[in-house]
Amino acid sequence: MKIGELAERTGIPASTIRYYEKEGLLPKAQRGANGYRVYQDSALERLDLIQLGQNLGFSLDTIRSIAALQGTALKDALLGQLEARLDEIDRLRAILDAQRSSVAEAKERVLAALARGECRVGAAWTTEECFKKT
Repeated sequence: MKIGELAERTGIPASTIRYYEKEGLLPKAQRGANGYRVYQDSALERLDLIQLGQNLGFSLDTIRSIAALQGTALKDALLGQLEARLDEIDRLRAILDAQRSSVAEAKERVLAALARGECRVGAAWTTEECFKKT
């Protein structure tokens, strides 16, 4: 199939397909007698793998290294990277959960200070004095 058909079937712009080819993520296409790129059905599978990797947050370098593998090595590398990505997401979630708790506590302190008529937590200024200073 020509690059336009491949682009249509995958939803990936032709310029991106050419970029993937240039970067070694997609094997070089054969050329027809007219000089046009001609892709095999295997290009569809490779582009699916690339899109999946990008949607899951993998770098292009990681996708390239996985895509270069075949058979059991491909399966093992893919599963290993998925497990590593899950670990990374769990770590990021823990960081975000801690930050959310800190922000919620700070909000409660600010609301309590405002209810006492103070404009800052721990400040002795009244709300009126605070707004005059800002």
